[in-house]
Amino acid sequence: MSMSKNQIVMAAIGGVTLVASGVLGYLAFDAFSSKAEAVDAGDGAKESVRRLLRADVSPDKESELAYKKNSDTLAGWIEAALATAAAGDRAVKADIDRSAFKKAVVEEARALSELEGGVDGKIVKPGFTFGLPDLVTGDKVPDAEQLPHLQRLWGDIRLVFEQLQLCGVVEVVRIEPAGNAASSGAQAQAEEKPKAKKGRGKKEAEAEKPAYTVEQYEVDFRAKPAALVKAIGAFATSTRFIVVDSMSFAREGDMIAAALGEGDKNQGAQSQPGKRRPRRGAAVEEAEKPSEETEDKKGLVNDPAKEAPFLVKMTLSTYDFGSAVNKPAAEGEAAEGEPAQGEAESATESKEGEE
Repeated sequence: MSMSKNQIVMAAIGGVTLVASGVLGYLAFDAFSSKAEAVDAGDGAKESVRRLLRADVSPDKESELAYKKNSDTLAGWIEAALATAAAGDRAVKADIDRSAFKKAVVEEARALSELEGGVDGKIVKPGFTFGLPDLVTGDKVPDAEQLPHLQRLWGDIRLVFEQLQLCGVVEVVRIEPAGNAASSGAQAQAEEKPKAKKGRGKKEAEAEKPAYTVEQYEVDFRAKPAALVKAIGAFATSTRFIVVDSMSFAREGDMIAAALGEGDKNQGAQSQPGKRRPRRGAAVEEAEKPSEETEDKKGLVNDPAKEAPFLVKMTLSTYDFGSAVNKPAAEGEAAEGEPAQGEAESATESKEGEE
């Protein structure tokens, strides 16, 4: 059945109209969706603006400049603080001979043991090992992988020992690494410098490196109050970053308690209940009566100058920030741990002032 010319025209017009209606419907739907999204985005932006306006720092150019200025100031403070804390860092020799190192430590330990103190004129008793018996008094030469860690330990021990002697302590009883650190030098050194894994970049390897390394020591010494105060001050102001973690002190004997205890003992022996004291002659009792001079002396119960020194137990830590790792030892202290020039002069002046 064939269509007439009019029917064909009308069908074409209807098809075009249908297509146009579909296109217009899609455009209307798309416009409505875009409008809804724009409204949501506008509401979100408004809420963000309100939140920023309610914040402590307003979102303007002045705040941005002030923020950058404060950030730069804080970075400067951090850099200055780190430089101050790391001023006592020491270089460690990597190519030092094992036998030469042991010989140097033995000689230095012998010289330190001869320093002036209150034990028959010396600062320590004979046979003092400085907490490193294998190195100071033993016959074994340390292993090569232990040398960097042993240099760190010996440098710290020597510094602490010399500071105590310059402050006038009576005796250094004990000084040693805490937790038997001397026997685990290779492990400690490996932990201080972690190696980068394969496939990682240089920046990631540097990020794994710790900001500082810590060594802890236990120190026992006998000191008068003035020397104890000086020692604490010396550690607090040392160029080497030293922290006193804990401290206790007490006298091994109390002159007042001993005197009072002795008096009570004598009094109890003289007047025990149930026993009669034998009568003595008047002449004997008259002779035993205290004179006025004796009565006056009894008022002096204790002489602080004659009191026994405090026995001080102290735990302290030394921090190294690695600033001297790549520096040759000649630029700073000796690798074996010789104190910084400024520290030695300061401690010497303190000692001279005391004398």
